[in-house]
This record gives sequence, structure tokens and C-alpha cells, in this order.
Amino acid sequence: MVLREKYGASTDRAMMLKFHTQTSGYTLTWQQPLNNIVRTTIEAMAGVLGGTQSLHTNSYDEAWALPSENAVKVALRTQQIIAEESGISDTVDPLGGSYYMEWLTDEMERQAYLYFDRIEKAGGILNAIKTGYVQKE
Repeated sequence: MVLREKYGASTDRAMMLKFHTQTSGYTLTWQQPLNNIVRTTIEAMAGVLGGTQSLHTNSYDEAWALPSENAVKVALRTQQIIAEESGISDTVDPLGGSYYMEWLTDEMERQAYLYFDRIEKAGGILNAIKTGYVQKE
């Protein structure tokens, strides 16, 4: 609705959300690198459950180095196992009908509108960026 009402989007295609997910390098640790495989898997699953159209899984050793060949292979296999063995890709909306997810989605939308309002009060997005408001958030 925001795209249509505020920005004048007029076609369904213009209002379709398209997004890419990359797992977080910030969560990776160098102390116990194999635990990073689990972290990356959980983050990747969250992206898939959220409907991502493309996915990049970080390698478990990216916390301290360029990815090794083995770590890259594990990252790729993580995606393949999620796609081929988890059953998640067998349904369009695996979380559809979940009351908690519906509530959480509504709450996120409510919070997003509040954030949009704060940006407008800061003089719009360009001014909010120029003054450092967005960066401080």
C-alpha cells in the first residue's frame, strides 16, 4: 500500500517485493569455526522461510580469512540440503497460517510505519541521511 499511495506505483509488478539474502558475517566467530556452519544454516533457513529469491551462505571461515575451498563447499552444500532435503521448497508459503508469524508480521509492519513517520519528521529520507539520522538508528 505504501508503494501505491506514497510513491504512485501502479502495476502489480512494480509492487512485488524482490530480495536477496546473505547470511551474516558478523555472527561468525574464529574461536570455534565449525559452529559457524550451524549459525549460517539457521540464517539461511530464516531467509528461505521469509521468501528470499536468492541466497548467499557465508563460509564458516570468513570470520578471519578468505574462504577455503572446503568451507565454500560446505556453504554450497548447506543451500543444497535446505533446497532438496528439508521440504521447505515443496510449498509456496511454509509459514502460512501460523498465528505467531501473522502477529509478528503485523507488528513489524506497525513498527515500520512508525519508523517511516520518524524519517518524515526528520525532513524525509535524503535529509535524514545527510544529517546522520539513518546512520545513528
